[in-house]
Amino acid sequence: MKSNYNRRDFLRTAGVGTLAALAAGAPMSSFLSSCSGKIQSSADTVILLWMAGGMAHTETFDPKKYTPFEKGLDSNKVLSTFKSIPTVLDGINFSEGLESIASVMDKGTLIRSYVSGDLGHILHSRHQYHWHTCYEPPQTVLAPHIGSWIAQELGPKNPVIPAFINIGQRMTVGEAEELKAFHTAGFLGSEFGPFMIPDPTSGLDAVKPPAGMSFSRFERRNQLYAELLDKMPLATLEVITKRNPSNAPWSKPTDC
Repeated sequence: MKSNYNRRDFLRTAGVGTLAALAAGAPMSSFLSSCSGKIQSSADTVILLWMAGGMAHTETFDPKKYTPFEKGLDSNKVLSTFKSIPTVLDGINFSEGLESIASVMDKGTLIRSYVSGDLGHILHSRHQYHWHTCYEPPQTVLAPHIGSWIAQELGPKNPVIPAFINIGQRMTVGEAEELKAFHTAGFLGSEFGPFMIPDPTSGLDAVKPPAGMSFSRFERRNQLYAELLDKMPLATLEVITKRNPSNAPWSKPTDC
Protein backbone atom coordinates (compact mmCIF):
# COMPACT_ATOMS: atom_id res chain seq x y z
CA MET A 1 0.00 0.00 0.00
CA LYS A 2 1.40 3.36 -0.96
CA SER A 3 1.80 5.77 1.93
CA ASN A 4 1.36 9.54 1.77
CA TYR A 5 3.92 9.90 4.55
CA ASN A 6 7.08 11.35 2.97
CA ARG A 7 10.62 11.90 4.20
CA ARG A 8 10.04 15.58 4.99
CA ASP A 9 7.08 14.75 7.26
CA PHE A 10 9.14 12.07 8.98
CA LEU A 11 12.05 14.41 9.70
CA ARG A 12 9.76 17.14 10.98
CA THR A 13 7.84 14.79 13.27
CA ALA A 14 10.99 13.09 14.52
CA GLY A 15 12.62 16.44 15.23
CA VAL A 16 9.66 17.70 17.25
CA GLY A 17 9.47 14.42 19.16
CA THR A 18 13.17 14.53 20.01
CA LEU A 19 12.97 18.08 21.30
CA ALA A 20 9.91 17.21 23.37
CA ALA A 21 11.70 14.22 24.90
CA LEU A 22 14.73 16.33 25.75
CA ALA A 23 12.59 19.02 27.31
CA ALA A 24 10.67 16.49 29.39
CA GLY A 25 13.80 14.76 30.62
CA ALA A 26 15.81 17.82 31.60
CA PRO A 27 15.04 20.02 34.59
CA MET A 28 13.59 23.41 33.76
CA SER A 29 16.34 25.05 35.78
CA SER A 30 18.95 23.83 33.31
CA PHE A 31 17.15 25.67 30.51
CA LEU A 32 16.79 28.80 32.60
CA SER A 33 20.40 28.72 33.74
CA SER A 34 21.58 28.59 30.16
CA CYS A 35 19.91 31.92 29.38
CA SER A 36 22.50 34.66 29.01
CA GLY A 37 22.11 37.99 30.75
CA LYS A 38 19.97 36.66 33.58
CA ILE A 39 19.22 39.38 36.09
CA GLN A 40 20.14 38.48 39.66
CA SER A 41 17.50 39.58 42.14
CA SER A 42 18.56 41.91 44.93
CA ALA A 43 15.26 42.49 46.78
CA ASP A 44 14.94 40.92 50.22
CA THR A 45 11.27 41.79 50.75
CA VAL A 46 8.12 42.07 48.65
CA ILE A 47 5.34 44.60 49.19
CA LEU A 48 2.13 43.74 47.35
CA LEU A 49 -0.48 46.48 47.07
CA TRP A 50 -3.64 44.52 46.40
CA MET A 51 -6.39 46.74 45.00
CA ALA A 52 -9.36 44.46 45.65
CA GLY A 53 -12.17 45.06 43.22
CA GLY A 54 -9.89 45.84 40.33
CA MET A 55 -8.95 48.96 38.42
CA ALA A 56 -9.78 49.19 34.72
CA HIS A 57 -6.55 48.56 32.82
CA THR A 58 -7.71 50.91 30.05
CA GLU A 59 -7.79 53.77 32.56
CA THR A 60 -4.55 53.00 34.36
CA PHE A 61 -1.57 51.13 32.88
CA ASP A 62 -2.89 50.20 29.44
CA PRO A 63 -4.61 53.30 28.05
CA LYS A 64 -6.68 53.05 24.89
CA LYS A 65 -8.27 55.65 22.69
CA TYR A 66 -9.32 58.66 24.75
CA THR A 67 -12.97 59.60 24.46
CA PRO A 68 -13.89 63.00 25.97
CA PHE A 69 -17.14 63.12 27.85
CA GLU A 70 -20.20 64.38 26.04
CA LYS A 71 -23.79 64.54 27.19
CA GLY A 72 -25.63 61.43 26.04
CA LEU A 73 -22.38 59.58 25.20
CA ASP A 74 -22.91 55.86 24.58
CA SER A 75 -20.86 53.98 27.19
CA ASN A 76 -20.18 51.17 24.72
CA LYS A 77 -18.10 53.59 22.65
CA VAL A 78 -15.80 54.55 25.54
CA LEU A 79 -12.42 52.80 25.92
CA SER A 80 -10.53 55.30 28.09
CA THR A 81 -11.81 58.30 29.97
CA PHE A 82 -8.31 59.62 30.71
CA LYS A 83 -5.71 60.91 28.30
CA SER A 84 -2.54 58.94 27.63
CA ILE A 85 0.71 60.27 29.10
CA PRO A 86 4.30 59.12 28.39
CA THR A 87 6.49 57.38 30.96
CA VAL A 88 10.27 57.49 31.24
CA LEU A 89 10.34 54.35 29.06
CA ASP A 90 10.06 54.77 25.32
CA GLY A 91 6.82 53.40 23.92
CA ILE A 92 5.18 52.87 27.33
CA ASN A 93 2.26 55.13 28.21
CA PHE A 94 0.02 55.36 31.26
CA SER A 95 -3.28 57.09 31.86
CA GLU A 96 -3.39 60.67 33.00
CA GLY A 97 -3.17 60.85 36.79
CA LEU A 98 -0.34 58.31 37.14
CA GLU A 99 2.47 60.79 36.52
CA SER A 100 4.42 59.86 39.66
CA ILE A 101 4.49 56.16 38.81
CA ALA A 102 5.30 56.96 35.17
CA SER A 103 8.39 58.90 36.28
CA VAL A 104 9.98 55.86 37.98
CA MET A 105 9.04 53.07 35.58
CA ASP A 106 12.69 52.64 34.65
CA LYS A 107 13.00 51.04 38.10
CA GLY A 108 10.05 48.69 37.69
CA THR A 109 8.43 46.14 35.41
CA LEU A 110 5.05 46.36 33.76
CA ILE A 111 3.27 43.05 33.11
CA ARG A 112 0.46 43.21 30.59
CA SER A 113 0.26 39.52 29.70
CA TYR A 114 -1.77 38.29 32.67
CA VAL A 115 -5.05 36.60 31.75
CA SER A 116 -7.41 35.71 34.57
CA GLY A 117 -8.87 32.23 34.76
CA ASP A 118 -12.35 31.55 33.47
CA LEU A 119 -14.07 30.57 36.71
CA GLY A 120 -17.56 30.61 35.29
CA HIS A 121 -18.89 33.49 37.37
CA ILE A 122 -17.95 37.13 37.76
CA LEU A 123 -17.42 37.10 41.51
CA HIS A 124 -14.57 39.02 43.08
CA SER A 125 -14.00 36.45 45.83
CA ARG A 126 -13.59 33.53 43.38
CA HIS A 127 -11.01 35.35 41.30
CA GLN A 128 -9.22 36.71 44.35
CA TYR A 129 -9.00 33.18 45.76
CA HIS A 130 -7.50 31.98 42.47
CA TRP A 131 -4.99 34.82 42.32
CA HIS A 132 -3.88 34.60 45.95
CA THR A 133 -3.54 30.80 46.06
CA CYS A 134 -3.23 29.61 42.41
CA TYR A 135 -6.08 27.18 43.18
CA GLU A 136 -9.53 27.39 41.64
CA PRO A 137 -12.31 27.33 44.24
CA PRO A 138 -13.86 25.35 45.73
CA GLN A 139 -11.16 23.08 47.15
CA THR A 140 -11.38 20.06 49.42
CA VAL A 141 -8.33 21.29 51.34
CA LEU A 142 -7.32 24.69 52.67
CA ALA A 143 -5.08 26.24 50.03
CA PRO A 144 -2.16 28.36 51.29
CA HIS A 145 -1.93 32.03 50.46
CA ILE A 146 0.98 32.92 48.15
CA GLY A 147 2.52 34.84 51.06
CA SER A 148 2.50 31.67 53.14
CA TRP A 149 4.45 29.79 50.46
CA ILE A 150 7.11 32.51 50.59
CA ALA A 151 7.12 32.47 54.41
CA GLN A 152 7.53 28.69 54.40
CA GLU A 153 10.35 28.72 51.85
CA LEU A 154 12.34 31.76 53.01
CA GLY A 155 11.29 32.42 56.58
CA PRO A 156 11.55 35.85 58.22
CA LYS A 157 14.39 38.23 57.47
CA ASN A 158 14.30 39.21 61.14
CA PRO A 159 13.41 36.55 63.74
CA VAL A 160 11.26 38.98 65.73
CA ILE A 161 9.19 40.10 62.72
CA PRO A 162 6.66 37.79 61.01
CA ALA A 163 7.64 36.67 57.52
CA PHE A 164 4.15 37.37 56.16
CA ILE A 165 2.29 40.51 57.27
CA ASN A 166 -1.14 41.43 55.92
CA ILE A 167 -2.11 45.07 56.44
CA GLY A 168 -5.53 46.60 55.83
CA GLN A 169 -7.53 43.44 55.14
CA ARG A 170 -10.83 43.68 57.00
CA MET A 171 -13.10 40.66 57.33
CA THR A 172 -16.10 42.65 58.55
CA VAL A 173 -17.23 44.01 55.19
CA GLY A 174 -18.17 42.49 51.86
CA GLU A 175 -17.69 38.78 51.27
CA ALA A 176 -16.11 38.21 54.68
CA GLU A 177 -16.24 34.41 54.84
CA GLU A 178 -14.96 34.07 51.28
CA LEU A 179 -12.01 36.35 52.08
CA LYS A 180 -11.15 34.32 55.17
CA ALA A 181 -10.90 31.21 52.96
CA PHE A 182 -7.62 32.31 51.37
CA HIS A 183 -6.11 34.47 54.11
CA THR A 184 -4.56 31.40 55.68
CA ALA A 185 -1.51 29.17 55.43
CA GLY A 186 -3.81 26.24 54.70
CA PHE A 187 -2.15 22.84 54.73
CA LEU A 188 1.27 24.44 55.36
CA GLY A 189 0.29 25.12 58.97
CA SER A 190 -0.61 28.26 60.90
CA GLU A 191 3.09 28.89 61.59
CA PHE A 192 3.32 30.38 58.10
CA GLY A 193 0.00 32.21 58.10
CA PRO A 194 -0.37 36.00 57.77
CA PHE A 195 0.09 38.29 60.72
CA MET A 196 -3.07 40.36 60.39
CA ILE A 197 -3.18 44.12 60.97
CA PRO A 198 -6.72 45.01 59.86
CA ASP A 199 -6.45 48.74 60.59
CA PRO A 200 -3.03 50.28 59.81
CA THR A 201 -3.89 53.32 61.97
CA SER A 202 -4.17 50.98 64.97
CA GLY A 203 -1.21 48.75 64.23
CA LEU A 204 -0.07 48.50 67.85
CA ASP A 205 -3.37 46.87 68.81
CA ALA A 206 -2.43 43.90 66.63
CA VAL A 207 0.62 43.12 68.76
CA LYS A 208 -1.05 43.50 72.14
CA PRO A 209 -2.23 40.48 74.16
CA PRO A 210 -5.97 39.76 74.13
CA ALA A 211 -8.15 41.70 76.52
CA GLY A 212 -7.75 40.44 80.08
CA MET A 213 -4.30 38.89 79.52
CA SER A 214 -1.18 40.51 80.97
CA PHE A 215 2.06 40.84 78.99
CA SER A 216 3.85 38.47 81.35
CA ARG A 217 1.20 35.76 80.93
CA PHE A 218 1.27 36.22 77.16
CA GLU A 219 5.05 35.82 77.16
CA ARG A 220 4.82 32.65 79.29
CA ARG A 221 2.30 31.13 76.90
CA ASN A 222 4.50 31.96 73.92
CA GLN A 223 7.51 30.38 75.64
CA LEU A 224 5.46 27.25 76.39
CA TYR A 225 4.43 27.07 72.74
CA ALA A 226 8.08 27.24 71.63
CA GLU A 227 9.03 24.49 74.09
CA LEU A 228 6.20 22.26 72.84
CA LEU A 229 7.38 22.71 69.26
CA ASP A 230 10.91 21.70 70.19
CA LYS A 231 9.63 18.48 71.79
CA MET A 232 7.31 17.45 68.98
CA PRO A 233 8.18 14.51 66.67
CA LEU A 234 9.71 14.60 63.22
CA ALA A 235 6.41 15.66 61.61
CA THR A 236 7.12 19.27 62.62
CA LEU A 237 10.82 19.18 61.80
CA GLU A 238 10.54 21.96 59.25
CA VAL A 239 8.69 24.26 61.62
CA ILE A 240 11.26 23.65 64.36
CA THR A 241 14.12 24.25 61.96
CA LYS A 242 12.64 27.52 60.77
CA ARG A 243 12.30 28.74 64.35
CA ASN A 244 15.73 27.55 65.49
CA PRO A 245 18.10 26.16 62.82
CA SER A 246 20.45 24.84 65.53
CA ASN A 247 17.81 22.23 66.37
CA ALA A 248 18.03 20.65 62.93
CA PRO A 249 19.40 17.08 63.15
CA TRP A 250 22.00 17.75 60.46
CA SER A 251 23.54 20.45 62.65
CA LYS A 252 24.36 17.98 65.43
CA PRO A 253 26.99 15.21 65.51
CA THR A 254 25.74 11.63 65.27
CA ASP A 255 27.20 8.20 65.92
CA CYS A 256 26.65 7.08 62.31
